[in-house]
Amino acid sequence: MKIAHIGTSFALIRRMTVIAQDIVCLELSPTRTDAFQPFTAGAHIDVFVNGDVIRQYSLSNDPADSSIYRLAIQKDPQSRGGSAAIHATFQAGDVIRIGVPRNNFELAEDDTHVVLVAGGIGITPILSMAYRLSAKGTSFALHLCARSIERAAFIDEIASSSFASKLHLHLDDGGPEQRFDPTKAFSSVTQKSAVYVCGPRGFMDFVTEAARRGGVDPDRIHTESFSAALVRGEDEFEVIAARSGKVLLVKHDKSIAETLEEAGLRPLLSCEQGICGTCLTRVISGEVDHRDTFQTAQEKCAGNQIAICCSRAKSTQLVLDI
Repeated sequence: MKIAHIGTSFALIRRMTVIAQDIVCLELSPTRTDAFQPFTAGAHIDVFVNGDVIRQYSLSNDPADSSIYRLAIQKDPQSRGGSAAIHATFQAGDVIRIGVPRNNFELAEDDTHVVLVAGGIGITPILSMAYRLSAKGTSFALHLCARSIERAAFIDEIASSSFASKLHLHLDDGGPEQRFDPTKAFSSVTQKSAVYVCGPRGFMDFVTEAARRGGVDPDRIHTESFSAALVRGEDEFEVIAARSGKVLLVKHDKSIAETLEEAGLRPLLSCEQGICGTCLTRVISGEVDHRDTFQTAQEKCAGNQIAICCSRAKSTQLVLDI
């Protein structure tokens, strides 16, 4: 079964360059006379790697210019057909299928001071935000944490930008005086200050907890990660796959999708963290604990679909149309 190509278009890889260790930058342009759709800072698009694999990548360029879409993709050693395939098979001149921009990580309009924190490849949406904040004249600081200078993407671009003075570079192999210090980073926050963090999950947990301790309003702490959702310490429940009749126990450390795969079923999956909607499955009976960000509040209240990659059950049993 193929994934439906709804709300997608084709794009030309105009340029593909290595910008840091294990990171390639794709500059995309429209294949027709129609321009790309405008996007807002923090947005991402779907990239159709092949017929069965879709991955989400943030747009890193200035949102004031939607004539191109720019992606930075890090080769993940644990890649399951996404980043590794892009590094190995994509090249300049290729035409690829992409989705329209979507944004679950949007800048608020009333932030008076913003602290941007990026961990490694997390700089992609953060850089787009820096362009927007600079254009608005909003006070902000940009913290980029990387293992080494060789792994820090977009350093030269930031250094030559109008917001070069906002950058604070923190390298794991650098001296202690330049390491990321949450006490300093959040020393000047106010009630209308905001924090936007993107990077590995453990890194984001560390930064968000430090921001709370530093006095940042929890509602003004925003995060984004494109790694699969982690499941630990959850209640177990039963799933009945109605089409096959299989009765499965979803354990405390497994998602519904993982449980179905282990039982020999092949659900459609993409982002695996509830932002793309690929894995939405019809609920025949049972009460859903919704954890996706794809469905609207009204759709979640209806309770007739579940994102099996991340959502769970409030009831002891779910019957799914799969």
